Amino acid sequence: MKAWMWTACLLAASQGLCAQSAAPVDGHDAHHQQPPAAISLGKTGPSLHEKRKQGVAPAYARQWRDAMALGDNGDAADADRALATVMARPEFAVLSADEQRATWSRAAWMAVRLDDHARARRWATRAIEAGSDDPDNVYLLAQLDGHAGARADAARRLRELAVRWPHVLRHLDTGFVLRTARQAPDDAPLRFQLMEALLQADWDGNGLDTGDLWYQLALLYQARGDAAGVRRAVARTTSPEALVMFRVDRRFDALLDRDAATFDIAAAAKRRVERLRTLAAERPRSLEVRVELGSALLATGQHAEVVALAGETLAAMSAEKADAPAFDDPDQAVWILNHRAIARRRLGKVYDAQADLFRGTQMSESGGTNVSQVLNLGQFLCQRGRPDEALAALRLVGEMSGYGRMVQASVEHCAAVQQNDTAAARRALGYLQQHRDDALEIWIRALVEADRMDEAAKALIAALAAPATRGDLLAAVQDYREPAALPAFAPVQERWRALLTRDDVRAAVDRVGRIERQPIFASSGI
Repeated sequence: MKAWMWTACLLAASQGLCAQSAAPVDGHDAHHQQPPAAISLGKTGPSLHEKRKQGVAPAYARQWRDAMALGDNGDAADADRALATVMARPEFAVLSADEQRATWSRAAWMAVRLDDHARARRWATRAIEAGSDDPDNVYLLAQLDGHAGARADAARRLRELAVRWPHVLRHLDTGFVLRTARQAPDDAPLRFQLMEALLQADWDGNGLDTGDLWYQLALLYQARGDAAGVRRAVARTTSPEALVMFRVDRRFDALLDRDAATFDIAAAAKRRVERLRTLAAERPRSLEVRVELGSALLATGQHAEVVALAGETLAAMSAEKADAPAFDDPDQAVWILNHRAIARRRLGKVYDAQADLFRGTQMSESGGTNVSQVLNLGQFLCQRGRPDEALAALRLVGEMSGYGRMVQASVEHCAAVQQNDTAAARRALGYLQQHRDDALEIWIRALVEADRMDEAAKALIAALAAPATRGDLLAAVQDYREPAALPAFAPVQERWRALLTRDDVRAAVDRVGRIERQPIFASSGI
């Protein structure tokens, strides 16, 4: 069995393209690339005697075998040079079609490891054009498309994987699949086709969760008048947060029974915890599963257990030997620490939470510079009423997404408000307004922080009225469980609650949905 996730993690290591590492495949280390299906590098294809009959000299056959094997030994540069040499020799034309395609495919993977994405695309494309039936090549091109911002092309290739090779979906990087599906163009049928292909392939996020993916697909079904499609999407939804979105959105009122057991949010949250406990026992070397379990425990308010889980996990990593790591995806440790910080903050252990957040900023994120924990630390410090320290923390941040820049600007705005720096607050709020499509809720909350309540109400009402943004904002206005606000954030939280009681806002919510008391903690925020 091939370790399909190898190609997913190549780009993660070099460019941070993967949000999460892979789980082991059939007991093998998913970071170790197994040979292409057409080649068994233990025997390296036909024997030398057979090669001699095909017109391939034994010396070249050995050279080719050795070049192919180098990639398995971890030295991409040596493998790249060796593969280039064997492909340049005239004997390469005598190799079988399968062997040539496998060589181009291996060359593509080595090029990715060397950060040469243009050459990786060229070799992978050549293998496919030569008739390769290897899904790794399609997956590699999908990731390269996603990294280059070619969202439609990435979605098209991912759909091809789901339709032609549905059995490999469970080995793909969950974060990449979710991002590609969500970022597919809204104005084209491709987004719907991709999501439906994933649903029909029974993709479940590698056993973890699919977030609000099926809610998004259900909206597309609803717009097409496909009630059966909506019910199929609901039946596959396991995320408590996504089930909340179904419950509070009036677009589904005529199609769903909100009193059905499926929409018991507390029960769904409990089922998710138990499912992930089982999965953690089945995959003891996966930190990714532990991260998801920690998230599920945070949602149900089991904060002491999150602290215990993190302590046990970090202790195991501290005790591991260099040649015998405790987990297959150690880059996920930063999220274990992040969850512990949230749990400690909710338990009232503010200083311990801050220490965990700071420690997280010193760790890498997806193989690159940490961004998430730096931003989280900045938010935490500003909510504590320490604007100078919050701004100092932001100086550690590196390259980030549009959403990340919105979080950064929101921290800068928070600090400026506390420092009575009118000019800085105006600049930050201007950025948030200009880029509000990257994170609409962040912009609206910043207006509340600035005490510009009429503008905040107007923005929220408009977002609720727009079908494309309605679901996210309905989720944002729910009455979730929450800890006591940190000192400097308490007035902002009170103004947010006041915003939701305004007659105009309440009427806007009632037209399209409802606000309910939810038995879980929201997944966002510290």
